[in-house]
Amino acid sequence: MGLFNYTPAEKLNGQTAARPGKRFGNSYFRGFSIVSFLLGWQLLVSFRLLELPSPFETAIVFLDLVVHGDPLYNKTLPEIVWSSLRIVVQACLISILIAVPLGVLMGAVEWFRHYVDAMLEMLRPIPPLAWIPLAYVIFANAGRPTEYVQIFVVFVGAFFPILLDTIHGISMVNRIHVEAARTMGASRKQVLTQIMLPGSLPSIFNGIRVGFGVGWMCIVAAEFVGGKLGIGYYIWSSYSVGGRVAEIISGVIAIGLVGTVMNRFILFLEKRLVPWR
Repeated sequence: MGLFNYTPAEKLNGQTAARPGKRFGNSYFRGFSIVSFLLGWQLLVSFRLLELPSPFETAIVFLDLVVHGDPLYNKTLPEIVWSSLRIVVQACLISILIAVPLGVLMGAVEWFRHYVDAMLEMLRPIPPLAWIPLAYVIFANAGRPTEYVQIFVVFVGAFFPILLDTIHGISMVNRIHVEAARTMGASRKQVLTQIMLPGSLPSIFNGIRVGFGVGWMCIVAAEFVGGKLGIGYYIWSSYSVGGRVAEIISGVIAIGLVGTVMNRFILFLEKRLVPWR
């Protein structure tokens, strides 16, 4: 919704989100943006400004990859995507299990935040892909070093967004509610579990959503560098073979579709688990 697309009374009563005309208009503009993109793509191909397959040709290849698979790899596109998605889900769950409790402690206990903050601030600017060579050294003796390296890289990419949003959520909890609970005799555990955690859940979910998005980007890049499975490896190997532009674009489309579905799914969970947002 645009900033100036409602009257003050509508803003006060929260009526803008319930207007069906608004929802139809938003859907119309989203659909029009996709049509505009496809039309621009078709014009670039028609006037030979870029050596690309047309949208129709790409759609045919995409559907064939989904249904019949790629004969060079004996896998369908969903199977290739799942190889990457499985790594992302595992790594992001590990990130959540570590980053959320750590963020709660850092947000709630000031001395602990100062203790950990200096080290984390030094590690945070390091790009996840910069860890790949060191990760191969660390996991050299593991049974599946490439898979562990990819999990580690995705973990690093997802960890800091989740951590920072958890800290932010805890620090933004209304202190009046905390003091009121203490005045009424609530223990520290009760304040944490019944006041601070519920109040910080919207921010935590935002961090999880961003973390999954960053993790999804990291796995694709990590498979470019080293990998034998996954959508990133598929795109890079299709480029290396040469002449498989439709397959490359199909892989890129699959990345975008999966990323969108992940984002929508986390938003759906947030609405279900955090109805007070």
